Amino acid sequence: MALQLTTNQLLTLFACASVACVLETYRRFRNCTSSINNFPGKRTLLRPYSDLASLLPGIPGVVPDRYIEWEDKYKIFQEIGWEVYSHVSAWPKRHISYVISDADAIKELVLNRAIFPKPGIKVLELYGQNVVAAGDGSEEWKRHRKVSAPAFSEKNNKLVWNETTEILSEIFAEWGNKETVSIQNITDLTLPIALLVISAAGFGRRIPWREDINAYIPSGHKLTFKKALTTVCGNLFFKAIVPEWAMGLTKKWAEARLGFHELEAYMQEMVNDKIDTSLGDEDSPHKSDLFSNLLAASEEESASGESSLTRQELVGNIFIFLLAGHETTAHALAFSFGLLACYPEEQQKLYDQITSVLSDGRHPTYEDVHSFTRSLAVLYESMRLFPPVTGILKQVAQDTTLAVHASVPQTGSAKSFKSDYATPQRKTIVIPKGSTMSLRISGVHYNPRYWEDPYEFKPDRFLGDYNKDAFLPFALGGRACLGRSAFHGRG
Repeated sequence: MALQLTTNQLLTLFACASVACVLETYRRFRNCTSSINNFPGKRTLLRPYSDLASLLPGIPGVVPDRYIEWEDKYKIFQEIGWEVYSHVSAWPKRHISYVISDADAIKELVLNRAIFPKPGIKVLELYGQNVVAAGDGSEEWKRHRKVSAPAFSEKNNKLVWNETTEILSEIFAEWGNKETVSIQNITDLTLPIALLVISAAGFGRRIPWREDINAYIPSGHKLTFKKALTTVCGNLFFKAIVPEWAMGLTKKWAEARLGFHELEAYMQEMVNDKIDTSLGDEDSPHKSDLFSNLLAASEEESASGESSLTRQELVGNIFIFLLAGHETTAHALAFSFGLLACYPEEQQKLYDQITSVLSDGRHPTYEDVHSFTRSLAVLYESMRLFPPVTGILKQVAQDTTLAVHASVPQTGSAKSFKSDYATPQRKTIVIPKGSTMSLRISGVHYNPRYWEDPYEFKPDRFLGDYNKDAFLPFALGGRACLGRSAFHGRG
């Protein structure tokens, strides 16, 4: 005879099961915090960086604030008392994260990739596997790194410099002798500059400044290259969690889907054009462009019996080069211009150095790059204050421990920190296998142990000795940015 339950009985059964589930989740949560000796930090229901948590606004105790890395900077570490804090979450399964602003501990993490590997980044595999998306220690990452690294050659750095100066010359010629040039949004200037440079030095496609890249739509396309690229950059997260069939449900998502399709078509054209012209004039200066170098390195690997990059992997790496070379450079320049406008005395110092190097009125050459020390200092200081990324994630492959510094307290003068905390107190923390380590770049960049008056714009700090392990816009170790030298040329 079948068992029949009344509605009240079903509700009671459901309530009991729910209570049991909550109690079991809480028990596991408590065991999780006990396993790290109840190290102080944050406790939330949802795991930080999870898809669901990223979709919801910050709710205390439930969802971590997605902007907290930028807003907190170093302050939360001062509240905790250590340059690390724990973040324990209960759902969908219990998880431990550690957030670190200790440059010494971060260096140890970065150099010990066997214990602290960088996970693969699926969202960046959108157009194919690439050197950034591949996880630490994988054969894929080793292969991509081996092929990609030689592409960033000295000749390419020189090409970046030459293209940048050529584009700026065209801009200055267009401005003529105007006493004032009004720009409402500085990215309206820096984004096109970065796009033109990466187009020429990255892919050998020279576009004059006067050609309106904001309006030109080639045959067979529905969006400009710039519009497609900016659409993709602004919708990466949604593409990662929204299935293809659902991308047409709203107008915004449909526009995003078109952007993704258009950018892929543009990149496929780049691959086809470059392969078709690979036997062209070897003496052309654009034979040193990044993609030509990548193709050459891949072909060398194939000729030596090693595995070369597939066509889809070439597209995947093009996407990463575009993302880094366009967005990162443009916004670093935008912040630099904004800061110089706010600090006219620093603007004058920069102008004075440039005019002293180019005292005869000539155009700068690549050989002058090391003379513009203040230009680089301004860029570095703007990237310290406004880093391109605020955090880097690492996984924990085995049970381990890590020594971390006590945080610098909020009281006291900045100058006293160097003497009072030259040999700060350290604590060894327990880190279980399966945990996540979040390297808080904004916390390191605003850490008064390494940076005197960290909230002040002081480019001079980069003209002398500084702790290079505490400056992380390009990351550290084997996963450091391959295009750092090229960035210097664009800056």
